[in-house]
Amino acid sequence: MEIGTIQKTIKLFRETLEGLHADIALLRLEGLAIMVHKAMTVQARYFHTPEHIFFLSDATNPIQALAALYHDIVYYQVDEGFIPEIQSLIAPYVREEEGQLLLATHVDHADVAFARTLEIFAFEPGQRLTSLNGQNEFLSALTLNKSLEGIINAQDLLKATACIEATIPFRGINAQGESPADVLERRLTTINAHHDYGMSAGEIAQTVEMAVALSNRDVASFAEEDTALFLDGTWLLLPETNPSLRLKGIYTIRSYRQALQKMAEFLNFLNPHVIFNRYRDTPPIEAYTEMVRLAHQNVHTAREYLNIKLLTAAILEALAELTGGDAPMALFMGDIDTADTDYVNLADFLPQPPPPSPEEDASPIFRLLAYGRASASSFDMSNSPLALFIYRHLGIESSKRLLKLAESMFDEQLDPETFLDQLPTSLIVPIVTACAVMATTR
Repeated sequence: MEIGTIQKTIKLFRETLEGLHADIALLRLEGLAIMVHKAMTVQARYFHTPEHIFFLSDATNPIQALAALYHDIVYYQVDEGFIPEIQSLIAPYVREEEGQLLLATHVDHADVAFARTLEIFAFEPGQRLTSLNGQNEFLSALTLNKSLEGIINAQDLLKATACIEATIPFRGINAQGESPADVLERRLTTINAHHDYGMSAGEIAQTVEMAVALSNRDVASFAEEDTALFLDGTWLLLPETNPSLRLKGIYTIRSYRQALQKMAEFLNFLNPHVIFNRYRDTPPIEAYTEMVRLAHQNVHTAREYLNIKLLTAAILEALAELTGGDAPMALFMGDIDTADTDYVNLADFLPQPPPPSPEEDASPIFRLLAYGRASASSFDMSNSPLALFIYRHLGIESSKRLLKLAESMFDEQLDPETFLDQLPTSLIVPIVTACAVMATTR
């Protein structure tokens, strides 16, 4: 029988600490495991959950497993703060000012946990933290160091801290031509020399290799061979970063559009070459090249998929604005299907689509829209029949042109009626007719 996630977390914690020869009372271990479990199961978490820890953890590598246990324990902007157990550990080191976090201005160098965490991350006392500069990773590493000081030896804590630093995502080559792994190696070398950690050059290199392996596994979904699986992770992130989507059946068309828009902006900005890290021969060049190729493929497909979904949301938003204002998505689209109920959906009132051509059925975008992502989410169906209807009418190029107009509408530079006037009659009339059936009050 499968054990529950809290028991699984305790088991992983126990095996990890035993692998590091840590002497700890069982009740103390239980408390630490429950803190991790509690932090990773707060209501807003959909992707960064205990299952993500279990995916990352390798019981044969206790340093890496320890870093995996702690690397996402703080997710400040999603959790809207800290759970009490974490707050009590890090309160002396961070303060909130106008909604942002700042580090303490004074460092007691006898406080090794804080001082070493600062050095690994190259943070300064008084520094303002943001989600873009490693805020969550730093505070997660600090939580690790404060909760385990005196339990795990200093060298192992340093290695685990380095592994967490490596999980700061999407960093490229710096102005000095160094990769994130090169920078981490340099910092570890300096810390080792200044504070007499007794690590050889080989141990430092091994630590960086371990950190790079963990960081790549943390973003492994970008190298999925099936884009539908990659998009599953993307759709789990949406409700984490967009609280309105957590309200199933209540979130509005505009809030859904805004969530898609933020994700599309991120993917348009993301350079697939900075997703995965490499250090020496980790990973081997053939594996790394394939990872980067798949990342390019997935990001490109996801951009086009999101663009069609975004255009679909724009059409619904325009219709809502013209008939009474923003409204719950469910009013126009219907409820999301559940395992035991087949709800009426807007797509039920669209014209019956013709069979796909061989060219269409070979298209990744067509397949995603027609057959769906790998699984449904809490706020969205797996497949996208309305978006598919629009895609088959317009194709990629016309969709891109109309999305530019939709963006002008989002910025209030174009009114909804003018936007809808640009759509082919053969497309918009069936959509309006279907919406009239669903949203009877409009």
